[in-house]
Amino acid sequence: MVREVFGDHFKEGLDAYCKLRPNSRFEIDGAVYADEVVLAVCLASDQTLAATTWYASADFDPKASAPSVQDLLSACVDTLAGVVNEIISADKPEKLEQVADESLSALEDAPFQWTKYETDRRDIFVKVDKANLRVDQQADEWLAKNDPDFKKNSENESKATEDLFFTGPKTKKPQTN
Repeated sequence: MVREVFGDHFKEGLDAYCKLRPNSRFEIDGAVYADEVVLAVCLASDQTLAATTWYASADFDPKASAPSVQDLLSACVDTLAGVVNEIISADKPEKLEQVADESLSALEDAPFQWTKYETDRRDIFVKVDKANLRVDQQADEWLAKNDPDFKKNSENESKATEDLFFTGPKTKKPQTN
């Protein structure tokens, strides 16, 4: 759903960018951790390993009734849309060229460190870098297969997150003979 939102909203900008970097697209990733929600929007191309990735992070308390994960994710989407709009716009060809030339450092006001934004009265932290989500995922898959510590740490993190969402005792289904 987030991919479609970005694809639709930035269609003209993405089309203009594809003239510079054919076969470019938005890739989306995200996660809910024990204390935060993270969303990543990556502008990737088949022509290069480098990509441009924007991250949004919001503090999350699973024990609180509000804000919900959906509320935080929505605020992250809105915040990233505002930040991405400053760069991926058909009206800003010089910025598109800078991103296509892989020179993010030339972009003024780009949040290279975690930077606080306020959206819907929520603090959302944003940063941008040249990470490629697909390459990161491939590295994680390799580590999961080949590094026992990585797998163990991932399982522990998943268990800790699941425990936070536990809402009551599991009931056993009555047995029928």
